[in-house]
Amino acid sequence: MRRLVRGSRRRVVAAISAVLAGSLLAAGCAADGSPDGEPTPTASSAPPGTQLTMSVYGPKSVTDTYRRLAEVWAGGMQGVELEVKTYGGRAQAMAALRQDRAAGDPPDLFLAGLDDLAGLATSGALRRVDDLLSARQVDFGDGYNRRGLEAFGRDAALQCMPVDVSPLVVYYNPQLVELGEIAEEGRRDISQQRGWTLEEFARGASQPQARGVRGLYVAPTLDQVAPFVWSGGGAIADDVAAPTTLTFSDDASAEAMEQLLTVVRDPALTFGPRALERKPALERFIDGQLGMMLGYRDLVATLRETPELTFDVMPMPVIDTGATSGRMSGLCLSADSPEDAQEAAADLLVDLISTESQNALAETGAVVPTNVESLGSESFLQSGERPLHSMVYAREMRDIEPQPASENWGSVSAVASRQLERLFTDPLIDPLEDRLAAIDAASVPLLVTSDEGDEEGDDEGEEPSQTPEPTEDATP
Repeated sequence: MRRLVRGSRRRVVAAISAVLAGSLLAAGCAADGSPDGEPTPTASSAPPGTQLTMSVYGPKSVTDTYRRLAEVWAGGMQGVELEVKTYGGRAQAMAALRQDRAAGDPPDLFLAGLDDLAGLATSGALRRVDDLLSARQVDFGDGYNRRGLEAFGRDAALQCMPVDVSPLVVYYNPQLVELGEIAEEGRRDISQQRGWTLEEFARGASQPQARGVRGLYVAPTLDQVAPFVWSGGGAIADDVAAPTTLTFSDDASAEAMEQLLTVVRDPALTFGPRALERKPALERFIDGQLGMMLGYRDLVATLRETPELTFDVMPMPVIDTGATSGRMSGLCLSADSPEDAQEAAADLLVDLISTESQNALAETGAVVPTNVESLGSESFLQSGERPLHSMVYAREMRDIEPQPASENWGSVSAVASRQLERLFTDPLIDPLEDRLAAIDAASVPLLVTSDEGDEEGDDEGEEPSQTPEPTEDATP
């Protein structure tokens, strides 16, 4: 089996850290910024009649907030005419971006997912943002989450400014899973601060005993399986910066997978595929039939729609070390926009990453802000509302592992997820080593030809069935 060299992540982190340090130094040599580390607000220098288009996606509460913030900013600018396009999801937004670029009319400022970064950068769609933000006194050093900044670094530059870095966490129903009853005798009680092991996670899943109720659901997808592999000392790909194969059959990865499969294949703990076809895991969790499931921050808004539902969050279970996946989005500038529009878009970007704007996004309950001050604010913590322990997201951000950078990662994820589903549900999976090697082998043709793949890489290879229709607003 392969022995992986895991230095690629260190090289990527070191490169972007050097860029950020240089940007911070440049900012320090420019005009004085505000004393509290906020970006210095600047009036747009765009000439009269400058047309500015922004594209964002997400839940309606999030896109409405982006629209409102952008319109307030535009209302105070002389000479900027703003149009805001909104989409319900990332795949829709990326499909529209491809069409707009093909027509020669891309948005000047647009929201994109981290999975889109490789394709966007390779196709020349991006105008790097670090120099423009440094000139506007953005505090990269302490003001913004470093995991997000590192993730959106490529080719020794910050390509997009991260605005949402949401770690994968465990959602649980305290009426079905009692944390105080899980720890072994003589050990400290399990809590959000202490976290839990995979064995303790499984014991919690065994608590629900009622008919038609199960303890946990882990989706057979790369982003939900990867944290267990990382936590066990393994890796999901041979190189973060330039992957050529998945590595589930590596010794450490295979051992972690074996431990995970022992839990997720137990019919006493989780629902089978037929039951989930009749009623998906999320519906069962909302109806009080499922004790635990994994999810990102945007799940909060959905769960709050059922006021009688009691839920909270816990860190991901640990095998050896803490690790989790992250769903990240960033605001990007178009390389195809005129210079005056790029400058105006950079001014708007500075406003959208300010503490005030990030607080407004955090208040939707669907965003984990990258602005450090906002992350610790009541706008994000929302004391007294479910989940009661929102600081779990902030603590888990430090354990986010980088996803491999490939234009075809969406296709790789889709193929791997189909194989992982069979691994979760097939009656016989012995020998496991052969099944894991097959997952790795299936990824190779996709990764070695990634430069011929989808330009922006949709979620799990998803392709929209029709031309997306955005909601548009024009602000003179």
